[in-house]
Amino acid sequence: MGPLSCEVRTNDAVLGRRLTHCLLPLDNGLASTGADLTLHVLCGSSSPTQTPPPWNLPHTDARHLERLHLCPQGSLSAFYDHDRRFWLILDHAAGEALLWLADAKDVPFWEAAAPFKTLINWFLSEQPVSMLHGGVVVHAGRALMLVGPGGSGKSTTVAACFEAGMKVCGDDLVLAERSAEGWQAHALYDALKLEPGGAIPIPARLLAAPWWPCGEKRLVRYSDVDPQGLALQAPLVGLMQCVITGRDSTRIVPQPAAALLRAIAPPTVFLLRGREASTLAKVASLVRTVPTFQLELGTAPASAAAVLRAFLQAQADPA
Repeated sequence: MGPLSCEVRTNDAVLGRRLTHCLLPLDNGLASTGADLTLHVLCGSSSPTQTPPPWNLPHTDARHLERLHLCPQGSLSAFYDHDRRFWLILDHAAGEALLWLADAKDVPFWEAAAPFKTLINWFLSEQPVSMLHGGVVVHAGRALMLVGPGGSGKSTTVAACFEAGMKVCGDDLVLAERSAEGWQAHALYDALKLEPGGAIPIPARLLAAPWWPCGEKRLVRYSDVDPQGLALQAPLVGLMQCVITGRDSTRIVPQPAAALLRAIAPPTVFLLRGREASTLAKVASLVRTVPTFQLELGTAPASAAAVLRAFLQAQADPA
């Protein structure tokens, strides 16, 4: 998880492989220091664990059937999915998390591409690292974060950059860390979701890669297509809101920070429930300190990739 690490333990080996398939392997340099977060995956349909109990905590969220509990002292976060019968629990102080399932068949399909995203987001709320809804492309050792709601062209543009030989940190959920040197982008998931029936054909190299069903999309790992194509981290030099224009060409124009905040904050908070105040504070700090732009996307994803490559090259070789 960027500068942090997580150890996953489970009583169901098959489920464990499924849920860790798109996680990044632990860097050897972190192995000796121990994990920052220990995550237990317990499945009630696998011996010897029993099925989880029903909800028995006070509600933090008053919305209908929402079962979310955030301890006022910040020490405990818990969520219960009534339909699928699973618990998410995090003990912040102990660095211990639990995903407790009644049955492995009830795991939501999106967990394959972004496993444990809620638990990781809760854990990061007390860290100088944020999980954000966006994609990151890298060239010449520098990174751009592309943001926008579903359908804004973000994932298609990231895939086009990857196909054009640029490195990426992800197309949906990525990490941003603030350090003394500035903001760094980090990869979190080795996952790319492709839409076979979309208006834009999937490049042959991506189409030929091993894939797994993920709702109506195909789940592909970047590392299975190009082992060097996933950038683990890179300094962030810009934030770009993706906007589909329908014009032939793609261009980059300045964007006020407030507009960029409106583009990145709502989708991030929608995807990552709980600890919203911490997330919003970090996002606000990010957009205040990193240059913001609008990426006006044309009709050809390959040309968008060329525009982004040229922008990053200019950042690396200023006149």
